[in-house]
Amino acid sequence: MPRTRTKNDMELHVHGETETGRVRDHNEDSILRLGGEQSPPGVDALLVVADGMGGHAAGEVASKLTVEHIEQHFTSGAFASTTADEFEEALRTLLQKVNQVVHTAGQDTDKRGMGTTCTLVVIKDDHLYYAHVGDSRAYLLRGRKLEQVTDDHSWVEDMVRAGSLSKEEARTHPNRNVITRAIGLDVSVVVDTGVCALRDGDLVMLCSDGLNSMISDEEIHNVLEGSSHENICTDLIAAANQSGGHDNTSVVTACMGDQRKSRASNRQTVDIKSRRSFFRRVWKFILRRK
Repeated sequence: MPRTRTKNDMELHVHGETETGRVRDHNEDSILRLGGEQSPPGVDALLVVADGMGGHAAGEVASKLTVEHIEQHFTSGAFASTTADEFEEALRTLLQKVNQVVHTAGQDTDKRGMGTTCTLVVIKDDHLYYAHVGDSRAYLLRGRKLEQVTDDHSWVEDMVRAGSLSKEEARTHPNRNVITRAIGLDVSVVVDTGVCALRDGDLVMLCSDGLNSMISDEEIHNVLEGSSHENICTDLIAAANQSGGHDNTSVVTACMGDQRKSRASNRQTVDIKSRRSFFRRVWKFILRRK
């Protein structure tokens, strides 16, 4: 159970679990959670969830490659001297490099077409920095308010934004597994990045879609509020399995200080500054995962 203290002396607890689920025969998710004595140079915690896709276990290869290259980059000290102003662009560049690695590996005949989502969160100097591709998610619980920090790169999310589907309809729609962006599928990828300040009591949670496709945000919220930081990952995965466990499920958390004391108020707001690249979409692919 990695534990450390941030710049402002907030205690930080990091946890993570991944499970195959009740239907799949192997796990294509990969996770990374480094905190405490394992924290890479220059950061307080590093969290990653990657959900692979592709036949013949290629999805497992894609997600594992992604996590391994991220870990190697951070533990080498590459981010040790990166300033706050440089951090988002550095994360974007990192995922673009990882994309090239996975894309090159995917040129092998038995791995052609493999890819992975990637949601990466760094906690540094009491701030959350993220880089994100795909439909895995990062959430932030502040007080009693749960915010989804990242946007899903998926067909159903585009329909929700257009007003054609509700959030609940999207969760069960036949096209819910169609994603519009992934690591490794093309020679380049557009990466979302953002940053927000963290407070004592905040809880950061990353997950693969095996969680949010099985249980609603309201159910996720209830588990986050009702579980201790040591048990959140286990309890969320158990809830997903109880609802069917149709997919691999991964959860990684970082709890800032005493998250329970901040739940006395639900009036706190989250200021997430996101710098996304806006461009005219020309989809070279629409990928449907199993």
